[in-house]
Amino acid sequence: MEVSRESVLEALGRVVTRGITLPALADELGLRKHQYARLREVLAELEGESLVVTVSGGGWALAASGRRVDRKAKAAIVARPEAAPARAPALAAVPAAEPEAPARPTGRITVHPAGYGFVTVEDSVDVFVPAKFRGDSLDGDRVVLETWLGHKGTEGRVVEVVSRGRARLTGTLVKSGRTVFLQPDDPRIAADYGQVGLDGPTTGQPGQAVVVEITRYPTAAQRVLGGRVLKVLGDPDDPRTEIEKIIAVASLPVEFPDDALAQAAATPQEVRTQDLADRIDLRERRFCTIDPETARDFDDALCIEDGPHGGPRVWVAVADVSHYVRWDDALDREATLRGVSVYLPDRVIPMLPHELSAGICSLNPNVDRCAMVVRLDYTDDGKIVETSYAAAVIRSQARLDYPGVAAALTGDFRGRREMYRPWLGELQRLDALARVLRAARRARGALDLDIPEAKVVLDADDPRLVRDVVRSKADPGVKRAYELVEEYMLAANDAVGRYFQQRKATSVWRVHAPPERERVELLAELLGAYGISVKVEAAMTPLGMKDVLEKVMKTPASRALSFLVLRSLKQAVWDTVPMGHFGLASGDYLQFTSPIRRYPDLLVHRLLKHHLHREGQASGGGHAKPPPPTERLAELSATMSGHERRAMEAEREAVAMYRAYLVREQIGERFAGTVSAVTSFGAFVELDEPFVEGLLKKDQLGDDVGFDELHMRLRGRRTGLTITLGDAVTVEIADVSVTRRRIELKLVAAARTAQRARGVDLATADDYGAPGESRVGLAKRRQAGRAVADAVATSGDRGRSKPAAKPTRGGLRVSHKGGAGGGKKGGKRR
Repeated sequence: MEVSRESVLEALGRVVTRGITLPALADELGLRKHQYARLREVLAELEGESLVVTVSGGGWALAASGRRVDRKAKAAIVARPEAAPARAPALAAVPAAEPEAPARPTGRITVHPAGYGFVTVEDSVDVFVPAKFRGDSLDGDRVVLETWLGHKGTEGRVVEVVSRGRARLTGTLVKSGRTVFLQPDDPRIAADYGQVGLDGPTTGQPGQAVVVEITRYPTAAQRVLGGRVLKVLGDPDDPRTEIEKIIAVASLPVEFPDDALAQAAATPQEVRTQDLADRIDLRERRFCTIDPETARDFDDALCIEDGPHGGPRVWVAVADVSHYVRWDDALDREATLRGVSVYLPDRVIPMLPHELSAGICSLNPNVDRCAMVVRLDYTDDGKIVETSYAAAVIRSQARLDYPGVAAALTGDFRGRREMYRPWLGELQRLDALARVLRAARRARGALDLDIPEAKVVLDADDPRLVRDVVRSKADPGVKRAYELVEEYMLAANDAVGRYFQQRKATSVWRVHAPPERERVELLAELLGAYGISVKVEAAMTPLGMKDVLEKVMKTPASRALSFLVLRSLKQAVWDTVPMGHFGLASGDYLQFTSPIRRYPDLLVHRLLKHHLHREGQASGGGHAKPPPPTERLAELSATMSGHERRAMEAEREAVAMYRAYLVREQIGERFAGTVSAVTSFGAFVELDEPFVEGLLKKDQLGDDVGFDELHMRLRGRRTGLTITLGDAVTVEIADVSVTRRRIELKLVAAARTAQRARGVDLATADDYGAPGESRVGLAKRRQAGRAVADAVATSGDRGRSKPAAKPTRGGLRVSHKGGAGGGKKGGKRR
C-alpha cells in the first residue's frame, strides 16, 4: 500500500485511544518495514502543518486531541539517528508566535553490563537507550534525552549529562608493568572502563580491595575514567570487606561527629520530674512492646482495654524522640544527614546514637519513658468512634517478640514462653480486632503484595560465617503476629493523618501516587498473555488494582507476576502535599510510629506537638519552638526520600553479597528452584533452600533457544525446551562471584509449566497472535512484553548481572515498624 497523507489522516481518525505508536499505525495501514521511513516523513509533514501531534510516550494523534510541537521537537522525536531521511520534509511556514518546544525528557539512566540502558522518565514509560547512544553517561547519571519510536517502544539518545550519579567506585588494585590501576567490581562500569587510572599516590598493594573517589569523568573528547584511592579495605574474600565497600560507595555516615556524641552523652538516661510536665500519666496502663527477637530499640507499645463506647480502646504509644532531639541541635543536624537507620545483616547504622536509640528513647520494659500516644476507641466491628492525641509518660510492662506471640496465640507456653500466659487475653483481643481492621482495609482496596524478602543468618560468634539465607516471616504464626502489630501502627498513622487534614495543617505525608496509565497498559498487555484480563481504567484505582493482584495470585507464576504488578506502581515518597497513598487506599496517610529510625516521623511528632499546644492539649513542651516554613519541610521531605533510597540500595546490595558468599563453596551442587524472571539474556531462578537467586544464561541452554518477549519465556524451536515464569526446575551452581553479587546456574531438569500442562499452544500465539487477535494487537502485545521484560532484567534483587534498581523496596512496602529496609524490625515500607 502506498503511504499517503490522506490514508494516514484517515487511520489516525479511527484511533479511539489517546494515540497510536508508529509500528501499530503501520500495521493499521498494512505497511511493511521498508515503508516505515516514508511513514515518518508523512507524519513529519503533517505535524509541521499542525494536523498531527505527538502524545505522551511517543505516540501519534490528530491535532484536535493533542498539542502542537515545533520543528525542533519534531526532529528529536521523529528522526531515528541512524536512519535520518535523505532530505528534509516539506514544512509549512511557521507562524511568528509559535509555541515553545516541549522540554526534552530527563531522568536517571540504569545501565546494563551489555552497554544499553533504560531511563526512567517521570510520568512516562521507560526509555530504552541503545549502547551506541549512551554518550559519556554512566550508570546512575541524570541525563537529557532525544526520543523516537523504535522496535523496543520509546527509544532515545543521551544528549546531555545533567548530574553524575556516582562519586565513588570499588574494585581491586591490579598492576600492569609499572602501572597500578583499579579493576572495577561493578560490571556496569567495567564493561566500558575495565581499567580505571589512578591519580596521586597509590596506597595499598595489588590484589587488595579499595575505595576510589572519581576525579575524572568521561567526556565527548576523552572517554576515560580516573580516580584516587580513598581507603584500602583489605582482602576481597572477606565479607566484612564487601560490607565496607557498600558503605563507602553509598556514602553512608557511620561515625557520629563529636558534638552529636557529646549531646548524646549528656542526655539523661532516666525520666526526670521536669520531663513529666505537660503530659498525661499512663504508667498504670498495661503496655507491652512486640518486636523481633533480636531488636534492641523499641519505639512503639500497645495497650488494649474496655472502652466507654462498648467496644475496645487501644492505646498506641510511640517513643517521644522530639523531647530529646530539638530543632537544629547537634543530634538533629546529624539525623538530617542520615535520614533513616540502615539495617545491614552484620550491623545497624543508626540514625541516633546508642544512648537515645537503645537508651532513653527506647520503650524498654519496667522503666518510665516519654511517649506520644494515640487513643483509638472502636466499636466491636472495628469502626472508629473517637480518637485523641497527647504527650504522655508510660511504663511498658513486658517485652514480647513475634515468635513468642505466635506461640501464645496457639496455646504454646513451654519454657520461657510461660511469661506470655498473663498476656494471653490481651493478645487474643488485639489479634481479633486486628483481623477485623485488616479485612476492612483490604475491602477498601489496600494492596497486599507480600513478596518474600531474604533474611541473612550469620554465625553468632564469627560474622564472617554465613549460616543461611531464609525467607523472612516464613512461619505463618510469626506473620500473623507481625500483622497484628502492623494494623495498629497503620491505624495510628491514619489517625494522625486525619488530625492534620481536619485542621488543614501542614505536615510531612507519606505519598504514594496512582500509577501512570502507560505503565498499567503495559501490565495489561503482559498479563493478557497469562489469561488475566486487566481493565486499565479500573486498575488505576486501588480496588481495581487489588482485583488484578488477586487474579495474579491464582496463577502458577504468581510470585514473578506479583513483582510485575509492583513495578507498575509508583514509588512512595515523603512530601508536604497530601496526595494520598494508593497502595493503602488511604487519603490521609503519614508516618508517625518510628521516630527512632525515621526522620520524617520525628518531624510529624514536632508538628503534632505544636498544634496540640495551640489547642491546650498535653504536648510535652510543644510550644518550645515553632515549626519551620512549609518550603523547608518540603526540602527536608525530598532529602529524606533520597536518604531512604540510599539505605534501601545498600541493604539490598549487602543481602545480594551474602547470598553469593553463602553458595561460593557449593559449585557443582544441585538445588530445586522456581523461575522468578525471564529476560532476553536468560532466566533467573529462585532456589528453595537456601533462599538465593541465580541466573541461567540463555546461551548455555542451546543455540536454538530464543526469547519470547510476549510470554516472558525462553523456547528452543528444535529441542522443545521451554522455560517460563513459575516453572519448577532443578539447577546446579555453575559459578559464583562475591564481588559482582553474581550466581550463575546450569539447568539440570525443567518441569512442565502449568500453561503447557493445560495444553495452551503458546508457539502459535507467539508467531501468529491469539485467536481473533489483530496484527495491531499482536504488535502492541509484543512491544509491551519487550518493555516489561527488559524492565525486569534491569530490576530486582538479582545480583550485579544487571543494574540493581529494585522498586520492590521503594514502591509499596509497609513502613510502620521497619527502618529503611525493614531490617531488625521486620517491617515493609508503604
